[in-house]
Amino acid sequence: TSGKKPSYHFSTTFLLGHPCIRLNDSSQLVPFLKPEFCTPDHDAMAPKLWVMSTQSSANISPLHHQRVKGREVIITEDPRLHLVWIYDRIFIKPLPRYLLSNAFWRVYLLDENSPLQGDRGIVMRSALGYLRTYYYLVQHESDFVLAQGAPLRLIAPDITWTQFSHFINQLGAVNNFAVLPR
Repeated sequence: TSGKKPSYHFSTTFLLGHPCIRLNDSSQLVPFLKPEFCTPDHDAMAPKLWVMSTQSSANISPLHHQRVKGREVIITEDPRLHLVWIYDRIFIKPLPRYLLSNAFWRVYLLDENSPLQGDRGIVMRSALGYLRTYYYLVQHESDFVLAQGAPLRLIAPDITWTQFSHFINQLGAVNNFAVLPR
């Protein structure tokens, strides 16, 4: 490696990692972000899902433990499949670069005057819940190496373990009421 630090500067033009999604065009941004994280059908079923599973994010096993359980990680871009497992497979949605941007959170998800307008709350709670799953999936540096390496590429290769740890550690204190039920 060259020792060069990743440049996660906030582009004022395009969504980080998605060069065709303009940040200043909510007619593009909202239809892109909602299906990236929102799962209304799962949220509607969530009160009944406790019969099949414990409703606690703490039950998400780290990546190294998924391997111990003999599960193959299958990449999915469908948020409805994120962390669904069947037999010896578990489906995991990769972590989009823009979700690791403090500026993206400040401008689009936390600001009351967000360009996402009325969709801000549901997108924020969905994205926060999704991001919090990575707090549990990547508990150790060995999990980070698995997540970042081939063939998974769940986390961008130019993010360091230290950067990721500092960002993701904030999510340990997020309670279940701050995210959507799924």
